[in-house]
Amino acid sequence: MDVGLECRSLCFAYGQSAVLSDISFDVEQGKFCAILGRNGSGKTTLLHCLNKILVPDQGRIIVQNRDITTLSQGEIAKHISLVPQEHLDIFPFKVLDVVVMGRTPFLSLTRRPGPGDYELARDALNALNAGTLAHKNFNRISGGERRIALLARALTQAAGVMLLDEPTNHLDFNNQFRLLSTIKSLCREKGISIVASMHDPNLASLFADDVIMVKSGTIMAKGPVRKVMTQAHINALYETRVSPVALNNRTDLFFPAPFTKEMP
Repeated sequence: MDVGLECRSLCFAYGQSAVLSDISFDVEQGKFCAILGRNGSGKTTLLHCLNKILVPDQGRIIVQNRDITTLSQGEIAKHISLVPQEHLDIFPFKVLDVVVMGRTPFLSLTRRPGPGDYELARDALNALNAGTLAHKNFNRISGGERRIALLARALTQAAGVMLLDEPTNHLDFNNQFRLLSTIKSLCREKGISIVASMHDPNLASLFADDVIMVKSGTIMAKGPVRKVMTQAHINALYETRVSPVALNNRTDLFFPAPFTKEMP
C-alpha cells in the first residue's frame, strides 16, 4: 500500500526547551493512525510540525512523495488538512460558509466559491449526518457541533492527509462513536491518511489501525493496534495501572485498576 505521510527523524524545540526528539513514522493511505500520550507530551506540537505551522529544527516530512519544505503553505493545504483542538469565534458566518472555506486552497484570489464548491460542502456535512447545521450561525452552535463543522470543512478541502487534534473534544458519548465511525469509513472509502491525537486509549483501540505512543517527546512504541495496545505499554505511557478486558481478537479495552501506592 502507498504511503501518504512520512516523518523522518523530526526534532523540535521551543527555544532551549526540547519538545520532540527523533520522531519517525509512516502512515499508509487509507489508514487511521492515533497518537497517544499524556498532556504536554508533544502531540499537538507534532501535528503542527506535520503541516509546517511549526518548522522542525531537524528532520523531513514527506506528503505523497513531496518534501513539505519545498511547498508553500497554500500548496501544503492541497495535500494536508487540519482540524484544530480549539477554534475561536469567527465572523457570524453560516456553517455552510465555514465548511466551504475548505475550498480556499483551490481558488484564486479573485474567485469566489461556486455551486460546485457548495455542493462539496453540503456533501461533507451530509456525510457526517450534519446537514441540518448548514444554515445555522457557526458562533451559536454547540462546541461539539463546531467540531463536526470543522471536520466537514477538512473533508471539503479534499486533501489526501487529514490531521485531527483531539477530534472528540466537546462531543457527547454517542457522537464520539458516531464521528469516529464516520471518519474510519471515509478513511477507507476515500483513501485518506488520518493522523489523530487522542486522549482515550480505548477509542484508539476501537477505531485506529496503527498507534504511536509519545512519552516525553519521543516515541515509546508504534505499530498496529494489536501489537502496541498492551497492558504494559498503557501502564508505562500513562504511569498508572490498568486492567485489560478482551473485546475481540483484534484488541483489548483498558480500565484503571484499583489504586495502590505501588506502581508496576
